[in-house]
Amino acid sequence: MTATATAPPAGSPRAPGAARRHRGAALLAAAALLLASCTASLFWGARAVDPATVASVLAALPGALLDGGAQVPAGAGIDAAVVHSRIPRTLTALLAGAALAVAGAGMQGVSRNPLGDPGLLGLTAGAAAGVVLAIGALGATATWQLTLSALLGSTVAAVLVFGVSRIGGSAPTPAGLVLSGAAVSAGFTALTTSAVLALPAVLDRFRFWSIGSVARAETTDLAGAAPLVAAGLLLVLAGSSGLNAMALGEELAHGLGVRLGLQRTLVFTGVVLLSGAATALAGPIAFVGLMVPHAVRRLLGGDYRWIVAFSAVLGPVLLLLADVVGRVVAPPQEIHVGVTTVVLGVPVLLVLLRRGRSTSL
Repeated sequence: MTATATAPPAGSPRAPGAARRHRGAALLAAAALLLASCTASLFWGARAVDPATVASVLAALPGALLDGGAQVPAGAGIDAAVVHSRIPRTLTALLAGAALAVAGAGMQGVSRNPLGDPGLLGLTAGAAAGVVLAIGALGATATWQLTLSALLGSTVAAVLVFGVSRIGGSAPTPAGLVLSGAAVSAGFTALTTSAVLALPAVLDRFRFWSIGSVARAETTDLAGAAPLVAAGLLLVLAGSSGLNAMALGEELAHGLGVRLGLQRTLVFTGVVLLSGAATALAGPIAFVGLMVPHAVRRLLGGDYRWIVAFSAVLGPVLLLLADVVGRVVAPPQEIHVGVTTVVLGVPVLLVLLRRGRSTSL
């Protein structure tokens, strides 16, 4: 009698060595794509810049930062000034893209819904409400003030979602989280709309902020948001193995000794930090947190450790390419990145959904 070996399922967290090497090579390819996207962001726009100018500006950048700033040197040409203006928006796309994509991966894992994103559980609506109240009540203008307000709004939304989902004393379920998130999101959206309509001055400023863009943040704003994004990434990554256990079902996860409450808290805290920081930096950009983790799962399987890692790399790629397209499609005007992400992402997601449906037949 001979034993036959069976291949592990496609979404198994424990991939064989060959699959791990394949994923490692794919991660290196994704990193190369990210480098190419950053290069394109510096080169292309309403005004194209030659590679020599970009290289000279980047070579002089460390010394300028050590001297206390990254201002354009006196006597620099127009091309050098253009490159300097593109550096903050490139860094903003890096931070916001990684934050939104990883936050989406965390939300999809916690809610066990492959179509989830930070907006699913009301975090984006809470962040927007926090920004509106800060603008209207406190006259906030600086990005750090908006960041703090967005974080507070996201935190309040997260507490409310978990509180509502635990009504009756039972542990939160995926369906309960989604339903409570929809209710909390509707409440915060109504609050935001009421404040904007009641305060015309808030409407003018919120209308500018509410259009997703990576062109507003300054270097000092990025320095303040970067630690929050880094902390959020580490927290979600630390909870990614727990997300794998949750995907197997709560009873089996408990049987494996996984502390689901701790894992959910780690991931949810990370998602709150990521959502608040990204929303404050770039506004409420949609679809990145939905499309990127879903695409990674379709292409590489369901191990959340890899989903989080790839999302941190491919989220900025999507946002950078969307920003470049928005700059070059109708110069000298720009199409905001909040629009171009949807235009670029929807066809890709439809192809992936069609592919997944055909392979399951």
